[in-house]
Amino acid sequence: MANPFVDLFGEKLQSKNGKVSTEETLKGKVVGVYFSAHWCPPCRSFTPELAKCYKLLTETKAKNFEIVFVSSDNDEAGFNEYYGEMPWKALPYSERDRKKTLSSKYKVSGIPTLVILNEDGSVITRDGRSMVDDDPIGEKYPWVPPRVSDIIGMEFQKKDGSMVSLNDLQGKYIGIYFSAHWCPPCRSFTPNLVATYNKMKERNVNFEIIFASSDKNQEQFNEYFEEMPWLALPYEDRSRKQELSKKFGVTGIPNLVILDPELKVVNQNARMRVSSDPNGDGFPWGPRPVVDIDEDPSNINDYPSVLFVKNNIGSAEGEAMLSLMKELGEKAIAEAAAKDDDPEMMFFTSESSSGRSARSCWTQWIWQKKSWRSLYW
Repeated sequence: MANPFVDLFGEKLQSKNGKVSTEETLKGKVVGVYFSAHWCPPCRSFTPELAKCYKLLTETKAKNFEIVFVSSDNDEAGFNEYYGEMPWKALPYSERDRKKTLSSKYKVSGIPTLVILNEDGSVITRDGRSMVDDDPIGEKYPWVPPRVSDIIGMEFQKKDGSMVSLNDLQGKYIGIYFSAHWCPPCRSFTPNLVATYNKMKERNVNFEIIFASSDKNQEQFNEYFEEMPWLALPYEDRSRKQELSKKFGVTGIPNLVILDPELKVVNQNARMRVSSDPNGDGFPWGPRPVVDIDEDPSNINDYPSVLFVKNNIGSAEGEAMLSLMKELGEKAIAEAAAKDDDPEMMFFTSESSSGRSARSCWTQWIWQKKSWRSLYW
């Protein structure tokens, strides 16, 4: 059986004393994948704190923990200088292609990023940085994130002030709507979401929405909540809202997270899906094997992606291409579901290169033995 860490990092890692076996070094250990760079001020601040935590865990508490530094330095001299400050292992700087693959796999959009992996290579959390910031002495190591059921709470507020329990929502899909009165895009989206919600209620769809407010005070919350026909987290419960924001990686609003009846994430942000599906015909807006990029381009920078622009390609050839993409997309979704993870690749299409989203993409295609590779900028 292939070793998951060898697959990720290659046969050899760099240590202070030269190259070492990846398999032997990481066997039976929780592994932190640390994306960082010498030129990055937040990285320079976080690295010493991470080093203190690492030494405490590995030396004082004797935990089976290792960190692998994955460098975004501009050259090997910068890498060598920065790695000199670190007590852990590193991906050899020469492995630039592998570094890109790792950044893509873990959806690294900024540094420093610390991804924590279990002994089998599965992801524990992609937010190790904030975990270490919140727990610098490692009391909660290996920083397993709370389950949705642990933080969603048991009661939700109706407009009349009465409460609904989580038990009352059993068997329903739940949308957690992160929004605020002061946010112009939220103010534009909320009426559309209300209209879709009401249409779905008329069809007796098992769906409820819970408003998670980012309003600045109770008065703003009250005014905004009056426009909504659904439930809300009580405004005073700020810690619950913050925990949910952190759990779902909410960095901007409006954001609509869709959960299934078992409280598993169906869609991390269904805003674009609702906007393009006002009747809710595609509910619960789960992963699609092929996405129209002009309808929803939101994930193309988060995943390795294939974009097929039809333009003047013949209908038979175009349909064959779309059929293959659908097959590969369905396979990626099924494999991700089996691992309880996100798909490793997404597939997009556009009718024309003059489409508003397709215009911003340059794509090179390689089709070999029914596999696709896409480069995009």
